Amino acid sequence: MNIIEKAKELGLMLAESKEFIRMTTAEQAQSSDPDAQLLMAAYNKTRESLMSRAQSPDITPQELQAIRGELEQEHGKLMQSPSISEYIAAMGEFNSLMQGVNSAIAFYISPQDDCGGDCGGCSGCH
Repeated sequence: MNIIEKAKELGLMLAESKEFIRMTTAEQAQSSDPDAQLLMAAYNKTRESLMSRAQSPDITPQELQAIRGELEQEHGKLMQSPSISEYIAAMGEFNSLMQGVNSAIAFYISPQDDCGGDCGGCSGCH
């Protein structure tokens, strides 16, 4: 089997993984939730306004801290939506899976000389 065939096999396995299925299901639920869409639109509008203020050349550290606080409040509002919070959690789980896959591939492309196989000092390859 050649590399491209193995990559296709890996892609299929990822598409069939519980992490990917959970993420796509959560994404569909979040995108079909009108309340979540309103929250996202409001969050994005507020975030753009706050980021514009944050890029001011004469912004003080206190103003920057206030902007961070406002962003955290807006994010908190998003997380109160069950469909948004589920989507974010599912996306995080799938991203962790992908990081593990990428780490395993990277290990074999540029292996570490000090690997003893016990994975005590790294994220693991076995």
